Amino acid sequence: MRLVIIAMIFLITSTSAAACSLRLGSEVSFRPFIDHKNERWQGVTIELLQMLAEDIGCQLDIIPSPWLRALRLVERGELDVLVHMTYSAARSKEFYFIGPHHLEEIYLVGADNAFAGITDVAQLKNYSTGMIAFLNGSYYGQEIDDIISSHKSNNVFVPIVSNNDKILLLLNNRVDGVLDDIMAFIAWRDDMGRQDKNLKPILKVYETPVYFGFNKKTISKEQVEKLADAWQARFADGSIQQIIDKYQVGEHQLKLLKPDPKISILGL
Repeated sequence: MRLVIIAMIFLITSTSAAACSLRLGSEVSFRPFIDHKNERWQGVTIELLQMLAEDIGCQLDIIPSPWLRALRLVERGELDVLVHMTYSAARSKEFYFIGPHHLEEIYLVGADNAFAGITDVAQLKNYSTGMIAFLNGSYYGQEIDDIISSHKSNNVFVPIVSNNDKILLLLNNRVDGVLDDIMAFIAWRDDMGRQDKNLKPILKVYETPVYFGFNKKTISKEQVEKLADAWQARFADGSIQQIIDKYQVGEHQLKLLKPDPKISILGL
C-alpha cells in the first residue's frame, strides 16, 4: 500500500507543469503554526504546505503579510494561498479549499479575575467591564460575529491587525482578554514564561476545521486537483500526522481531521 501511495505522489509531481511558485501570505509569528526565526520559516502549517507544494513540483515563497493585507493581495492576484481558513460558501467563490489541516479551537484568553462568572459565549453580549482584542477579518463563529456586529460591543471588542499586536496588548494590560487559538496561546505563554501573570483560557468560544485556501484567480483547476490528490496521499501514508506530532504539547493536542473531498468539489 505504501508503495502505491509513493507512486501516486511521484506521478503527481512528474506530470506537473514546469516548476512553479506558490506565494503564501503569512504573519511572521503564530507559533506553533508559523514562525520565522534565523532567516528560516517553520511551524506546522508551513511544513505541511511546503510538503504539499513539493509534491506538485512547486516551491513555496512566503510573503510576510498581516491577515487583512493578505486578503487584499489575494484579491489583486498577488498571493496564491492562505492558511487557517474557515470554509464558507462566500469564500468558496474566491478560494479552492484543501484539507482541513487541523481542527482550530478558539478560546477567550485573559486574566481569570477579569472575566469572573463568564461561563457561556452568550454572556459576552452584556459584558462591559473591559476590552477583548480579536484579529480583524477572522471568523470566530456566528455567536461572536453577531456580538461584534452589535453596537453594544463597540467599547468591548477591539479589532487588531496582527496576532502579535493582539498579544502585546494583553501582555501590557491594554486589554483584558483576546480571542486566540488555544495552541497559539500555550506557545506564547510558555515562550515568555508568563504563567505567573495568571493568564489562562477562560472559555472556548468556537471550534472549526481550517483549510489551505488557494486563490482561484491564480490557481488552475488542474493544479488544485493535484493538490487535493497529494493531500489525500499524504494523509493516507501518515506524513501529515508525523509533522503534526512534532508540535504536540501535553496540555492540548492538535487534532487532524480526515480530508474533506466535498469541500474541494464545492470549491471547484
